Amino acid sequence: MVFFTCNICGESVKKPAVEKHYQTRCRGKTKNVSCMDCLKDFYEEEYVAHTKCISEAQKYSNQNFVPKEPKNKNAQKQESWMDIIRAILDSTEYQLTPQLRNAFQRLQSVDNVPRKKAKFENFVGNCMRMPRHQATEVWDILEKELNKMKEAKQAELAAAKAAKQKEAGAEAEAETEADVPPKKKTKLENGEATQTDSAATEETNEFDWTAQLSKLVAKQPDGIFLEKLKKKLAKKYTKHLAVTELTEKQSKKFDKRFDKQLKKCDGLQLEGDLVKQC
Repeated sequence: MVFFTCNICGESVKKPAVEKHYQTRCRGKTKNVSCMDCLKDFYEEEYVAHTKCISEAQKYSNQNFVPKEPKNKNAQKQESWMDIIRAILDSTEYQLTPQLRNAFQRLQSVDNVPRKKAKFENFVGNCMRMPRHQATEVWDILEKELNKMKEAKQAELAAAKAAKQKEAGAEAEAETEADVPPKKKTKLENGEATQTDSAATEETNEFDWTAQLSKLVAKQPDGIFLEKLKKKLAKKYTKHLAVTELTEKQSKKFDKRFDKQLKKCDGLQLEGDLVKQC
């Protein structure tokens, strides 16, 4: 929560209470406040955009201080909600009336705007004295902009998924071409190496990729990270080949087969870097 000092009477005021302060205590005066943390002055409605400020650690440390990223998920969600409010004010699509524009501008100065319709309408009605019909109008615009952003996000994810599938198809085609035996076999100096490669190929064909993948993912109800799944399966694959360590050739083949078999497995789905059961 950002706190300000009124430069007219010297009283400290929470950000949501600035408007009320200049309607009662310093009524008729031009808004003139300064932030209690960063000491920056704000005139008229400039304070509304001041949603965050420096922490005490930043304030009293040297200039090379690097702040840590906040881990509060609720704060991040609230900031996203405030981005929607700012996007509406900047957009020409909604053609806001002066009353609605004023309502959104007032919302900008509040740090805890509810994200559910019923709670939102109660909040703005009780805390901001907003008429019920106006609260409903504001919510409808917020919901429209929220759905618009969700659709844009889904379209972006779909485009990324299509590009990934296209890339995977090209890799699968290249793998198929690589598996075609050459017209002439190269003679190897060591006959035993040929027998070992043949045996390994037979064992690889017998490895049940689908069952092993499903078994590993089933142990993690919330999903398992892709790299972790790959490492666990590589251990089982190595054990199946009865070797202590995969050769470079075997590792490359495993990587190709892993990606291909994971896409083929109907019971699994990939969400970002997380593999889950459907």
